[in-house]
Amino acid sequence: MRNLKLLTAVAACATAVLTGCAPQAAQQAGRQPQRSFWSQLHTDAGGTGQYLFDSLEDITPGARPSGAFRPAAALVEGTVVGVEPGIAYASDDDSLTPRVVPYESQEAAIRWASVVVKVDKVLAGKLGRAYTGGQIRLRVEQPTGTTLDGLRQSIGTAGRGLFYVDNALDRVKRRAASPQAQAYQASVHLPIGQGVFVEEKPGAALVAPLADEDRAAQLLGTDGRQAQLRSTGDSPLAQLRGRAQESACEKGTATDKAAC
Repeated sequence: MRNLKLLTAVAACATAVLTGCAPQAAQQAGRQPQRSFWSQLHTDAGGTGQYLFDSLEDITPGARPSGAFRPAAALVEGTVVGVEPGIAYASDDDSLTPRVVPYESQEAAIRWASVVVKVDKVLAGKLGRAYTGGQIRLRVEQPTGTTLDGLRQSIGTAGRGLFYVDNALDRVKRRAASPQAQAYQASVHLPIGQGVFVEEKPGAALVAPLADEDRAAQLLGTDGRQAQLRSTGDSPLAQLRGRAQESACEKGTATDKAAC
């Protein structure tokens, strides 16, 4: 059907090139639907292995650590306002001595973008290192085939949401050998437990762009409390905020004690 419409537009312009209709048809031919911000950052790789936690309550600041897993240091509500080049490595950054290369280098095997989040409120725990100017930078892998320009053009779809985070330097098991990599780790926050839940437009259903579909459904949950929250008519984000607030109150890390 799209091709039929395009052919009709081109035919209509064939006898009126001087009117400027031909360039308009060419623009229609080249126009492609814009991908949303988070769909560009969602990798196709499914989760493998065993998860170290089962619910959002497990990653709430103040939750009891489970083996090797530590909960988030802070839960913030915020709005995505930008994306910046972060750091790129010539090999997987889990290797012992990953080599830092220029962000746009052809040598880059993995790129970590910095998603800029304007913090509207710290709901639980606290932010310390790299919380400046009311903003944090979230380390998110930039998949092959995506560009910073493409992400910036779609920033209007990035939305607002809840972010379970911790500073990367405070989280690493070993300090990076490169001073450049150390400085980068100090400047960004990690999304803990894939805990990024965003409404791409006001009132829309939440997406968990860093988790696969099954894992996202598990984390968002459909338990009795969630069903009760839905019955209030609140937006999905407000429902999740209420659930997160309740969990933080139980663990004694909520910043607004009056809400407990």
